[in-house]
Amino acid sequence: MRERIAEGDEGAFTRLYGLFHKRLYHFSLSLVRLPDTANEVVEDVFTRMWLNRARLKEIHNPSVYLYVAVKNQSLNRLAVKAREWIVSGLDETTTSVAAIDGDPFTQVVTAEMLRRVNHAVEQLPPRCKMIFKLVREDGLRYKEVAEILNISVNTIDVQMATAVRRISEALGVAQYLRQKPALKKK
Repeated sequence: MRERIAEGDEGAFTRLYGLFHKRLYHFSLSLVRLPDTANEVVEDVFTRMWLNRARLKEIHNPSVYLYVAVKNQSLNRLAVKAREWIVSGLDETTTSVAAIDGDPFTQVVTAEMLRRVNHAVEQLPPRCKMIFKLVREDGLRYKEVAEILNISVNTIDVQMATAVRRISEALGVAQYLRQKPALKKK
């Protein structure tokens, strides 16, 4: 397919776009957290790919190429909008607490927990945070993430363990588990 796209086959490019657009959009969204920005990132990547289609023959794995391009473009957009992120906080990252059934106390507790989880994820080291988001939020397998980031599956495993440990510590879950008495065996 990449050879046909490199030669200007719009139909082949449209098929590639159809195969990857939704997945790349969700990947970018997991990084930038803004639907419009995620859509712009994906559109920019595909536009650049089409404009530079003659070089597609040099790309061995278009899937990994697209994910890496979207990752880089998303991170560039975040750098440009860093000031806005600091000001706007979690407006775009939390789910709507109003949609959760329950009494006001439950809604407040749920909102606080979501805020704490999002804060804990944002406090992860950059590489750890990216890996965590790719696996937990984008639903990619460890092997896919390893290919996209050009690192080993073992590194993904270690980073995920670190992320889960740090998030648990930030939420006080680790302390709770240590204090909880062991269940007696019958």
